[in-house]
Amino acid sequence: MTHAQGSGAGQAIEDAYIMGSLLGHPAVTSDKIPIALEIYEQVRLPFAIEVQRRSAQAAWIGSFQDPLTAQFDAPGGEATVECTGEDVGQLWNVGHQVADNWKWTWTTNAEDDRVRAMKILFEKLGI
Repeated sequence: MTHAQGSGAGQAIEDAYIMGSLLGHPAVTSDKIPIALEIYEQVRLPFAIEVQRRSAQAAWIGSFQDPLTAQFDAPGGEATVECTGEDVGQLWNVGHQVADNWKWTWTTNAEDDRVRAMKILFEKLGI
């Protein structure tokens, strides 16, 4: 994962919270640990992959390698064009792309994943 969204530490805390909830449940005995770990992977892996994808996208945008931002940066780092009134629409699109890329930070939370993981655990263990 790139560092472009600074989400690694927060994600580690969320992962520990969810894994701790699963492994700490009294019904998860040593023989049930593989089930808990499978549930953890089922719930958190898609989220981690999506954060990794968004982090890479943020790096592309921030380094002007994304197609929307590339026209404003030359290989040497200098602007290839002066920003004019015609560029406002393009810059508006870049701003929206940045906002869309970060939207997950205020529309998702670890508690929803924990609740979903525990529900799956209860179903698999017949609780």
